[in-house]
Amino acid sequence: MIEKAQKFECKKCQKEFLVIQQENAFYKKRNLPIPPNCPECRRERRNNLRNKKELFDRKCDKCKIDMLSTYPKESPYIIYCEKCYFNEIGGIE
Repeated sequence: MIEKAQKFECKKCQKEFLVIQQENAFYKKRNLPIPPNCPECRRERRNNLRNKKELFDRKCDKCKIDMLSTYPKESPYIIYCEKCYFNEIGGIE
């Protein structure tokens, strides 16, 4: 029996979305429920779970040049500029 695409209403934005035959087969094969939200709302939810990229002004902990880092000054991590990092790991100078 061939199932056609099914229409659903997103629980978050109330927008109508389709679940195509291949998606439906995927969910059934893995005993998963049909998602209650549209693909856009699901993508937004996943993106909100990620770390936001924020850059902080900081100095290299070795040569003290100004640089940008994803870690704030208060973080306990040692942060090197690219040149100092490669020198530290024995790479290129």
